[in-house]
Amino acid sequence: MVSAGKVALVTGGSGGLGSVHCLSLAVAGYKVAVAAHSQLEKAQEIADKIIKMGKQAVAIKMDVSKPEEVEANISEVEKALGPVDVLVNNAAAGIVRAVTITRMKLEDWAHDLNVNLTGPFNTIKRCLPGMMERGWGRIINISSIAGTMGGAGQCSYAATKAGLIGLTKTVALESARKGVTCNALVLGIVDGGAFHTVAPEFQERIAKSIAIRRPGTPQEISNLVVFLASEESSYVTGEAIEVSGGAGLFIF
Repeated sequence: MVSAGKVALVTGGSGGLGSVHCLSLAVAGYKVAVAAHSQLEKAQEIADKIIKMGKQAVAIKMDVSKPEEVEANISEVEKALGPVDVLVNNAAAGIVRAVTITRMKLEDWAHDLNVNLTGPFNTIKRCLPGMMERGWGRIINISSIAGTMGGAGQCSYAATKAGLIGLTKTVALESARKGVTCNALVLGIVDGGAFHTVAPEFQERIAKSIAIRRPGTPQEISNLVVFLASEESSYVTGEAIEVSGGAGLFIF
């Protein structure tokens, strides 16, 4: 694995899943920029853990929906750690709205698109030219089975996660001959975050609908993030890799 000296930027890095991505990439040898929208203290805690491991890390406050913040903060990452080699677009709107399309407010729809889809566009647009110029880069977009299967009451979330898959494939095509890969992880239910806000009886129903009969763990997702960030994944690009424990399989 060629990771020594390479820099990974993880958006949404202070959250339950993002923090595990940051720590796993650090263990694999990457310098890590932990980006957070509002939880800068938590991001700094993750960066401090990485530094205590003897690795390099910085915490940055960045709203991915604002191009000027993306530009300014990635410039700071470059000054502190070096150019971004691995971009993990993990940030998402803090609320997965449970509202039907007829009740969805236009401002909520616009907000979710700005964070979940325009945000990755902004970070990719900023990082991709440097990756292509250097002839090496890895872009990993975190999508969801809501984007491939739909989700009742989740029109904005499902639409953005579907759009992220289309963006992934387009970026892969545009950068493939420059040594850059771009892939999406299409996540099912993960043990943490929104899953724990669901009533226990519904958690059980959800688990029983999955072939493996349980939610995935953040570490199981991060294992794939680390692989896609590595040299070993060099022939994998433009893929929407479902990581769902068999959520789309026929269950009986």
